[in-house]
Amino acid sequence: MKYKTLLTLATLAPTAAMTAQTDKPNILLIVCEDISPYLHCYGDPVAVSPNIDRLAEKGIRHTNMFTCIGVSAPSRYSLITGRYSSEDGANYMRVTTFDNTFETVPPEGVKCYTEYLREAGYYCTNNSKTDYQFTPPIAAWDENGNRAHWKNAPDDQPFFAIFNINTTHESQLWERINNTLEVDPQKVPLPPYYPDVPEVRHGMAVMYSNIAQMDREVKAFLDELASSPRSKNTIVIFQSDNGGPIPRGKREIMDSGSKVPFIIAFPDGRHAGTVNNELNMFVDIPATILSLAGIKIPSYMHGQAMYGQQKSASPRQYVFGATDRFDEQVEKRASIRDDRFLYIRNYMPQQSVYRPNQYRLQIPMMKKMEEMRDQGALDPVQMLWFAVPTPAEALYDCQADPYQIHNLAADPQYASKLDLMRQAFQQEWIDKYNPNWVAKGETFFIGRARPGGEQPVTATPEAEITPDGYFVIKNSSPAATVSYAVGDQKMKIYTQPVKLQKGDEVTFLAGRIGYKNSEKRTLLNVR
Repeated sequence: MKYKTLLTLATLAPTAAMTAQTDKPNILLIVCEDISPYLHCYGDPVAVSPNIDRLAEKGIRHTNMFTCIGVSAPSRYSLITGRYSSEDGANYMRVTTFDNTFETVPPEGVKCYTEYLREAGYYCTNNSKTDYQFTPPIAAWDENGNRAHWKNAPDDQPFFAIFNINTTHESQLWERINNTLEVDPQKVPLPPYYPDVPEVRHGMAVMYSNIAQMDREVKAFLDELASSPRSKNTIVIFQSDNGGPIPRGKREIMDSGSKVPFIIAFPDGRHAGTVNNELNMFVDIPATILSLAGIKIPSYMHGQAMYGQQKSASPRQYVFGATDRFDEQVEKRASIRDDRFLYIRNYMPQQSVYRPNQYRLQIPMMKKMEEMRDQGALDPVQMLWFAVPTPAEALYDCQADPYQIHNLAADPQYASKLDLMRQAFQQEWIDKYNPNWVAKGETFFIGRARPGGEQPVTATPEAEITPDGYFVIKNSSPAATVSYAVGDQKMKIYTQPVKLQKGDEVTFLAGRIGYKNSEKRTLLNVR
């Protein structure tokens, strides 16, 4: 498949003619789980992905989209807030210090970006995974669950809809281990850090087979949209929620865990079949969606818009990463990457980069690799992941060394580049966004989120019904969003006084990320 190179993105903002038609475009976001760019349109010769390939032919294929961490909940925090999970204490996968109700509390005023979409008139649906490191506030979605669908949006409202596909999740490497394979294990390409044994080849073939099934599920969503007149004004986005799912993929901040597929297709076909090679991150996606919808990007977001009228004039110079807790295992590494080099700072060099995560050990190929390690049957490259101790610093040339095998940090030829990346890492990533992450860590963020050990509660807003029959919020926290419902109608976001009829009953409450909802109250219009 041939793609034209996209030389400039300046023209991707809507033209004057398009603005009238797409002032409020519909947006369909299809999110699959746990894959790196193992797709045919990304040059993978084994991948069976004809439907995603056709979407790429109709849209723009991003080759340098990164998450900050190769695991779902911290990644999804960035995807719903537009902020770095490490700065807000959301980088810890499955906090175990408290009970299971622990939730990240971001700085005051941070909201799910879908709240802004709803305030602007969008009908927002999520089917159905959240896993944001917090329970989504009631204001985040019009519909959230396995029946949520853009088809339920009123004709006079634009929609924003997410569909999540679990088929490629890491767990499916063992759940589907006995399913019929759709690729030949002997033809799968093996990275050099894997031993060439039947268990590894079969595991890779299971991954590719899951991708083939996921591709058919993508087709069903696309066909459903194509059969609707609303397709004429719908932007389609496809992406993974993090890299993976195979060992040394998921949970990594090397490219194998952080680089993911991202494709965006516009309904007018603009720039169809082109490639965007600029560096981008998950925090850029919420900013981009708001920009495409014509909604002002809040200043607290760390991302920058890739498209739309608020498209950033300056491409990213760097993307970043950080790892912490993965269930029962703890590590601490952070990274900065430019368009060629990846620098990693290891804060726990006394242990191997590989952590014996019990969840991952359910993967048969992972068990085999551990067994071969213990038998001394892995070669030096395959042992790098398991080595103890590990270097405190690593520098990789991602063009010459796409698997990040050869650490150049001690090579005198790269001393100046190492120093440049080291300085940028400290100034642009640690000092700017992560001083608490480095100096204080998980305990600090838990204490900040749970002062006194209790989850904070959103203040109850003050409201009244005026003499002329309007429901009015008199006072509420600016950090919270107030939702209300008249009678048995669905909850809406309060943005202005609401005219009531005599006898109408209005229910309202307030919520914010990481907080319990306020008390729910009801007023009756007796006038």
